[in-house]
Amino acid sequence: MTTRRAALLALAALGAAWLPAAQAQRVYRVGVLIWGEKRATNARFEALRAGLMQLGYIEGKNLMLTVRWNEEGVDRLPEFAAELLHGKPDVVVATPVLAAVALHKLTHTVPIVMSGGSGAVQAGLVQSVARPGGNVTGVTNQADELTSKRLELLKTLLPGISRVGFLTTGVSAAYDKEWHDARQAALVLKLKLIEVRVNTQADLARLDSFCGKGACEALYVMVDPQLFSWRTKIIQMVSQLRLPAIAFSPEFAQEGGLISYGTNTVDLSRRAATYVDKILKGAKPGDLPIEQPTKFEMVVNLKTAKTMGIKVPPSILVQADEVIE
Repeated sequence: MTTRRAALLALAALGAAWLPAAQAQRVYRVGVLIWGEKRATNARFEALRAGLMQLGYIEGKNLMLTVRWNEEGVDRLPEFAAELLHGKPDVVVATPVLAAVALHKLTHTVPIVMSGGSGAVQAGLVQSVARPGGNVTGVTNQADELTSKRLELLKTLLPGISRVGFLTTGVSAAYDKEWHDARQAALVLKLKLIEVRVNTQADLARLDSFCGKGACEALYVMVDPQLFSWRTKIIQMVSQLRLPAIAFSPEFAQEGGLISYGTNTVDLSRRAATYVDKILKGAKPGDLPIEQPTKFEMVVNLKTAKTMGIKVPPSILVQADEVIE
């Protein structure tokens, strides 16, 4: 073998050995935009991180995660969205839909994966659930489609009620549809809805003036990321007012509220990791159908019911996925 040929073979062998190592060192940049307080929503972020780890993405090795929590009003979402996009991410994960809206206004090329929320079609993010058609896809919670069911549950728990408070900030992507559906259901159930709109956590004190002294006989907590973040204060207020309340997230009932009915938001974040993986492997967001939950969870807090003097009927207990005693 000539010296020249031996040298070429050595270089070829070196290149073959180097190539897989170079490919393994590719670091993917994933941005995460969450509308909500870190304290209240960190479990969702950790679920996403765990989901990515299970799929082989390890921070510091082949993954760089950058997260921004918007703990204030919706007005600051564009600012945080711009910060994340400035880092040139390969994919951005957004929770909930309004976070995806803020990102979508700034880019139609960077893939955006929704991790929960409702109203993606209404917000103009996607053409349809089956074929999004743009740069947005992911998982949604369909929570806005369960409005009548929640009001029915309240009526079953409290057959004699006629006045229900409707707690909202009015800015959620699901607001218009949920408020419309609530009014339609209220007509059938012979309920009067009293809208209680709040802008800040401090405004939750308005519950006393709107719903205190029997003005409301129950409270419906709307699907809203701000209200999710403020759930500790909401639970405190309804406890003081002895006001039976229903919400969309299991955490509400698990942490002291009366009852919840909706999707597991932590599980949605974990499932969003599979969309990130597919996109990083070459899939186009517009070709990935949006995943919608097929199972909804009901959590009933019997301890809270006893404190409020409410006897939970067997028809509800047999439907509950979790009963807290």
